[in-house]
Amino acid sequence: MKKYIYILLSAICLSVITGCQNSDLPVPTNDPNKQVKVTQNMLFTGYTPYAKILNHDGEKIGYISTKQNSIDEAEMFFQLPSAFERNFDFETNINTSPKPRNIGFAVNGVNAKNLVLNTIKSNNQFFGTDVKFSVFRENTGSNGVMKAPKGGGGEDDNGEGGFTITMYVPELLQITSPNIESPEDLLPYCYYQNFVLGWNADPQNENGLVVVVEWNGTDLYGNEYKEYVRNADIITNDNGSCVLNNALFDGIPHGALVQIQLIRGNIEVKGLIIDNETGEEEEFVFVAASQVILPFILVREIK
Repeated sequence: MKKYIYILLSAICLSVITGCQNSDLPVPTNDPNKQVKVTQNMLFTGYTPYAKILNHDGEKIGYISTKQNSIDEAEMFFQLPSAFERNFDFETNINTSPKPRNIGFAVNGVNAKNLVLNTIKSNNQFFGTDVKFSVFRENTGSNGVMKAPKGGGGEDDNGEGGFTITMYVPELLQITSPNIESPEDLLPYCYYQNFVLGWNADPQNENGLVVVVEWNGTDLYGNEYKEYVRNADIITNDNGSCVLNNALFDGIPHGALVQIQLIRGNIEVKGLIIDNETGEEEEFVFVAASQVILPFILVREIK
């Protein structure tokens, strides 16, 4: 789960910043000979803060809460700084540098390593409030001193220990419509036109929400198609309700087993960090978000 944040948000934001992509691409599957037609569409054409995660090459650190459905218990995943300096061989995708970095990361003053080791449930300690994120040099000596970012990027300069930034993290996300209250309500039938999606609003969230409709090629009748569809859009107003664009369901047939991913959060880019030992500068991308998944059966035909 170490790369969960990066994989999740990068996959979503890839659609956000690249627009439409239709191609025949190999997709991970149990069948090594299976070629899957991949279709990705981004409906929103304006600027979204969520694109920061791919617009900046800095290391992604932070946390995300995710629920596999509306009645599932939310799980927290923390992304820690990598243990070694990043020096990738892009042909092999292997980090060729064995040098430890000794960079620590804390949330509200608690070392994130301790949060990872303990079972942390998603709660208001991490959502719906201002949260402090700290980066520091572990076992700091006379060399390898970390200083606050250039340009006043660190609001609290912890001297030789690092820096702290504070950002608002939107409230823990919940889907309220379709209303799922028991296991019997799971996998509802949903008509694709004028689909009303409801959630708990957060007036303080200025970033809006990411909504993704994803289909992996299976349907209610047991068919398996060699297709994968991911259509994404941005909900700009976090007011608790939205009629989804019908185009989100393009390329997905009647009776398909589909899921909606709804995500909101905040992203801040802070840097540069100065390492006096090497003179290198580094950028960090702080990510904090929550996600809820809504599995459902797509209805296109009403007889």
